[in-house]
Amino acid sequence: MAGDLDWVVFDLNGTLLDPAALSAVLPPPCHDERTGVELLDTTVHQSMVDTLAGQHRPFGEYLRASVRQVLEVAGIGDVEQHAEAAVGAASRMPAFPEVPGALHTLAEAGLRIAAITNSTTATAEASLEFAGIRAHFDVVTGSEHPRAYKPSPQVYRTGLERIGTDASRACMVAAHGWDLHGAKAVGLRTGWVARKERALLSTVTDPDFRGGDVAAVCRQIAG
Repeated sequence: MAGDLDWVVFDLNGTLLDPAALSAVLPPPCHDERTGVELLDTTVHQSMVDTLAGQHRPFGEYLRASVRQVLEVAGIGDVEQHAEAAVGAASRMPAFPEVPGALHTLAEAGLRIAAITNSTTATAEASLEFAGIRAHFDVVTGSEHPRAYKPSPQVYRTGLERIGTDASRACMVAAHGWDLHGAKAVGLRTGWVARKERALLSTVTDPDFRGGDVAAVCRQIAG
């Protein structure tokens, strides 16, 4: 472990929590795992666009719009009903199997654990409770506080203020290169979970730690 680290800060959606749950409530052919990942990606993309445009709305509204689009393209009816089901599922995403043990590894190493997420704090809290891992977290902070979305520097800085630490004392862990690129820009160390992306873009700042899943990254951080 890097001896001057006190905190490990996690992204939630797609890093600790499996977005396949978002599409599992949708009718065929939109109920597969790939659709869940695509819904999350489209939702995040919309939030980034609004942040750049100086606008803000709750993260669930972007998810609702993403589901509507997928269903309309697929020619499926009852769009609003299915969209609400997917938004509800956003707080019922299970943790990836290795996550509880990985968080225990960090705690045993004396590290404190937090989350900085694009979800609202209430949704994030509900998601962590549902996944059975809320007890591992000292602080959970969502997008309603900075009124912006990652990778805006404002999100990481506001999150760190709420956690009560400096960027130099924390490491951000995420399964998204864009998230870690933003974290690096404000001075956080980073740990990349290669689960979905498998290879980083050459334009993304190199992470300090990397591994195929959350457990592999946490073992490196814990040393």
